[in-house]
Amino acid sequence: MTGPQQASDPQRAPQREHHLRAPTHELPHEERIRRERFHVTVLSFVLIATLAMLAYAATFDIDHPGEWIVFAAICATGLGTVVAIKSR
Repeated sequence: MTGPQQASDPQRAPQREHHLRAPTHELPHEERIRRERFHVTVLSFVLIATLAMLAYAATFDIDHPGEWIVFAAICATGLGTVVAIKSR
């Protein structure tokens, strides 16, 4: 009796992995640019939302000058990241 072949059968021909979306390197140039712009927009939104949540938390929770310095450094890093992403 021979049953159905298992996925781990070494004699079975390898199948190409199924992607829900085409990999970026296989897209035409215009589609690649459009996808990269979308990703940059999403990343920028997430960074700005994170900074907004930090600012909200800072207004009610920070009470020591050292904490304000750390908060300012985090904000400067986040804003620098947004600028670097957008200028790309």
